[in-house]
Order: sequence, then structure tokens, then C-alpha cells
Amino acid sequence: MDNVLVDFPSGISRISLELQSEYEDRLDEVPGIFSLMNPLKGAINSYKRLSQKFDTYILSTAP
Repeated sequence: MDNVLVDFPSGISRISLELQSEYEDRLDEVPGIFSLMNPLKGAINSYKRLSQKFDTYILSTAP
């Protein structure tokens, strides 16, 4: 998802410096990090358009 559908750095800027330090080199493990990220321009519309013709899924690995 990161940097394909959402802007990963936008989520990082919304967490405390303490959390950034605690999760250094594994920021994708910060609880709720993906919910803090902004979608990339056009990502939502593109996903909706693809969903009209295909069964679309967003797959992610669990931390």
C-alpha cells in the first residue's frame, strides 16, 4: 500500500518523535500507522474504476 495507494511519509509525520524513535527501521509496525496516511492523488478513483470491472483486493502482510 505504501507509496502505491498511500503516502507513507504523511503518516510518519503524524506520530510522535518518541514513537518514531521506538519503531526506528520498522515504522510500518506502528499501531494504526496506515490509517494516518494520506491517499496518493488519484489512488481512490483509480481503485474504484478498477473495482467496476475486476474483483479488487488490497493485500498486506501482517506485522
